[in-house]
Amino acid sequence: MLYIGPHVSIASSVALAPERASALGATGFAIFTKNQRVWSAAALEDESIAAFRTAMERHGYSPDAVLPHAGYLINPATPDEDLRRKSEALFSDEAGRVITLGLSTINIHPGAYKEGERRDGLERSAAMMDRILDAYPTLRIAVENTAGAGTVLGSTFEELDQLISLSRNEDRLGITLDTAHLFGAGYDVKEDITGVMDSFLSRFGRDKLYGMHLNDSKVPLSSHKDRHESLGLGLIGMEAFMEIVRMDAADGIPLVLETPDESRWKDEIATLLSVSRGT
Repeated sequence: MLYIGPHVSIASSVALAPERASALGATGFAIFTKNQRVWSAAALEDESIAAFRTAMERHGYSPDAVLPHAGYLINPATPDEDLRRKSEALFSDEAGRVITLGLSTINIHPGAYKEGERRDGLERSAAMMDRILDAYPTLRIAVENTAGAGTVLGSTFEELDQLISLSRNEDRLGITLDTAHLFGAGYDVKEDITGVMDSFLSRFGRDKLYGMHLNDSKVPLSSHKDRHESLGLGLIGMEAFMEIVRMDAADGIPLVLETPDESRWKDEIATLLSVSRGT
């Protein structure tokens, strides 16, 4: 089963997300569990939680089809103690929201180490993720690869591998591959998406691929920048995405569109589903 869909809004209520995804013909989707740019938010109400679970069933979405995204303020790799405490508290809150909604996986960026050695940043990032995983035994964390700007971690397969190997919970720590980030980091998904995926799978295995973000790129290969574009309108081009949905590795994981033009989402979903079905 291919779980394809966009990052849908939770405006007014998180319970509206499954309906919004279904209206687009999505077979999967992503959400934030709260406003992604603030440090705190009111707890989810029991009524909203129950309504979300009911809407998931009504629209035919299993938990495996949904990939919640942690807020952008969280920095697991920071050397700053105050920011670390705030990041961990927010990460824990959002992880709890994921579990409460009946979901199992949260997507997060590995963070920026700001100063010092990269290894120190990787150790801090892994340690925070371990504390969150210890607190929520049914949770999985999907670490998203990055384009590699500045001191941001996670732009290479080698570094993602190092991060996972530093964890005490390797069995519940996996990866979300973002195509635009891969391209920005120097992985040529335009000319050799099969080679890039084979390289990933040979290093990590299929079980470590928890999801993918399917985004075209406004910026060139190896730019170390993160600028998403609608599928087929950027420098990656449509063929790479058509090839991804034909791959066995794409089956059974959320394939999330974070493309900027919402008016194109329905067509993007329909195109990818039709390609995967050979129609």
